[in-house]
Amino acid sequence: MNAHKQDGEAPGLHRRLMRYDPILGYRFAPGLKLRIPHEGGGYLVKTNRDGFRCDHQVTPRKQTAHRVLVFGDSYTAGDGVSNGKRYTDVMEQQLNDTEVLNFGLSGSGTDQQYLVFQQYADQIDYDAVVISVLVENIQRNVVRERGWADRAGEAIRVPKPWFELSDDNGLTLKGIPVPQPYSENDLSHPPGGGMASLRSNLRKMVNKIGPDFKDLCQRITRFQPLPEYNAASNDGWRLMQAILEKWVSELPVPAVIAVMPVYQYVEETASYKNIRKRFDELAQSVDVLVYHVIDDLQRYPAGQRRQLRFRMDCHYTPTAHDLMGRALAKVVAPLIRAGVQIENGSTSGAMSGIVDERQISRYSDPGKQEPGGGRPSSSQGVAT
Repeated sequence: MNAHKQDGEAPGLHRRLMRYDPILGYRFAPGLKLRIPHEGGGYLVKTNRDGFRCDHQVTPRKQTAHRVLVFGDSYTAGDGVSNGKRYTDVMEQQLNDTEVLNFGLSGSGTDQQYLVFQQYADQIDYDAVVISVLVENIQRNVVRERGWADRAGEAIRVPKPWFELSDDNGLTLKGIPVPQPYSENDLSHPPGGGMASLRSNLRKMVNKIGPDFKDLCQRITRFQPLPEYNAASNDGWRLMQAILEKWVSELPVPAVIAVMPVYQYVEETASYKNIRKRFDELAQSVDVLVYHVIDDLQRYPAGQRRQLRFRMDCHYTPTAHDLMGRALAKVVAPLIRAGVQIENGSTSGAMSGIVDERQISRYSDPGKQEPGGGRPSSSQGVAT
């Protein structure tokens, strides 16, 4: 199989692993157990009967004392990394008597991930939620389809649902039921355009030259891959903010929004400043902890951070997953304790999503930081 592309699209991934879904656009085929060729030596993919890369079945009742739900895209599903070695698996190993359900969906936007949550939220028990937002999702939320490949390796377009934002920041779901994937050569569908299409074509051109050239260009130009975060008034950010605020308003348990960086920010060839600013502003309007994963990844020595992603594939390596899993376990642990308070009938402080004072002291004092000590932002305001 060809290597993964820069924007996370795997040419062979869709045709081998995915099945059409009228609400999400697609999901993993249920009951898979196969090894996918990859530059890292290949990785094991196992899916449950609901079509997610999770070793646990999605049952109405939890099988352990605690249950955590994690939502995200391919960085959460674990492209390039075997089941058992992803950050959700590491989290589970670190948390006592806790099962972690991985609802990651490769190639998805935050909009699709929110729809996954809606499908299961009222049907199962859980104590805490992790919304893992890959910063690149700000571009995926505004598109209506993505490029992939069919079972024969031919280029196809895969439609997705999307939300439209009204003047009063209300959300309207569009594109349901989602159309079936179609060939790029199908003249009955007009070709996609706009800035997202232009960026995708530019990435493809640079990727063909090779990863070393791409890295050199990034270091020299300090290209900002996600300018949508530069202003709070940007339409892409306004949509992302509205989706997250709506999602958070529906959460009955404590949660954390884990902001996941792409490699340019981890390796400091692009500035993360505006991304941090936007999500810190979001933290003032939602009653949930906003957690910057980059602070834990950048604790890895600067000269070795290239090891946190594959050479050809931009996804996190097992090393990065281990770092992130250990860090998030420290953040989630107090949220689980808050969830237990809710189950016992005491909701005092349980919905704040704010870590306890000992955790906060680790975040605020650089001399005491450890994995899981990245900078959190939180607010006790009411979610809007």
